[in-house]
Amino acid sequence: MAFNAALWSQLPLEVVEQVLSFLPMPDLCRYRTTCKTWNELINNSTFSVLHVRNRNKNSPFIAIHSITTFIQNGRGMYIDGSQVLCFLDISSKKWHSMKPRDALEKSFLFDPQYFQIVAMDRGLVLLKALKRASKLCHHESGCTQLCVWNPIKDMKITLPCVPIYSSVLLINFIVDDIAETFKVFIIKRLCDSRVVGIYDSVMKEWKTSSKLEMNNIMMFVISQIVFQNLLYILCFVYDDNPGLPTYYELWRYNHVANIWERLHFGEGCFVKRDYKNNRLFGQFVVSGERLFLTCFCSDIPEDVFEVHEIDIQRRSTKVLLTWTRTNIHRFFDIELKYYPQIYVIGFNKSLMLVSNLSRNIVIFDVETKETNFEWPQLPLRKLRVEDERYSLIGKQMDLLLPGTLK
Repeated sequence: MAFNAALWSQLPLEVVEQVLSFLPMPDLCRYRTTCKTWNELINNSTFSVLHVRNRNKNSPFIAIHSITTFIQNGRGMYIDGSQVLCFLDISSKKWHSMKPRDALEKSFLFDPQYFQIVAMDRGLVLLKALKRASKLCHHESGCTQLCVWNPIKDMKITLPCVPIYSSVLLINFIVDDIAETFKVFIIKRLCDSRVVGIYDSVMKEWKTSSKLEMNNIMMFVISQIVFQNLLYILCFVYDDNPGLPTYYELWRYNHVANIWERLHFGEGCFVKRDYKNNRLFGQFVVSGERLFLTCFCSDIPEDVFEVHEIDIQRRSTKVLLTWTRTNIHRFFDIELKYYPQIYVIGFNKSLMLVSNLSRNIVIFDVETKETNFEWPQLPLRKLRVEDERYSLIGKQMDLLLPGTLK
């Protein structure tokens, strides 16, 4: 669309507002510099609500947060200054990147050298402090400190101290950009308390779920996800009684009714562990209103990576994708001596697969089962030493204007 200054200046501001509300976020950021009037309009909270309703939801962005780590004495150590937040415009297949440390102001209450992005949804990211901030917490025993941040502009919401304290937590984050609200779900991996901490931005306080009753059997939470407004957790259950199997269970939590439900499946994913074909599940993924789960299988006879589709209604599962070790090393162009972790992001009706040892990405269409290798690399630096790798987290989401969720 040609820019005719005379024509645009004659249009009522209401018409200009409607036209701009349909544009994607990068264009709006650029058009803010057109004139003072447009800058004030785009930064207005009323325009933010209008943009949420009118934007093209079929052409979202994919955001990926990466921290480069190296392994030392069996532990992952963060390398200072290596955090990168990447945004992929799906329509143009172009990457944009920023360093979160540089974007956070000095007034930010977390130490900008000691934080980690632990979840993201609909243009907002959830930060976890890796170093206790005395300004935020007065508990002598310490606690988990979280903050919601809009990376497009300086908008931060510091949450009250988390009632569940642990160094190993699973954290989920969902944003309703129409209602301008969000919820945070947090649970311990070693689920001795068997409760979920829930923060509601409307009530501005934490509450805990009812207890997940499992007859005092020890359980380890592998993964969690919010799917169709319900929380799903995958548990690995340990049974000390001889002759009884160690097995997986899938539970569903309705946070509105405060009800837990165990989902009983037939043959497929959620059965007893087979020690001959060691199967380890990892990450939940949602794509096109469908739920998937990643899986690593060893000794069958070659290690393979799988993606299983979970049909909640029919209580059934099926294998959607299977890659051997050889496939993975060829697809991501990495050395054969490594078996990488594969991180998966759902978008539209496809899956984006990323290795923790490579900048390459692979796209898999869940309907046609076709694999596409013609996507641009992640805009990350090359790994420099043998034990370095990327720690990744990502999601499909629409970037939000600064006025949203204030």
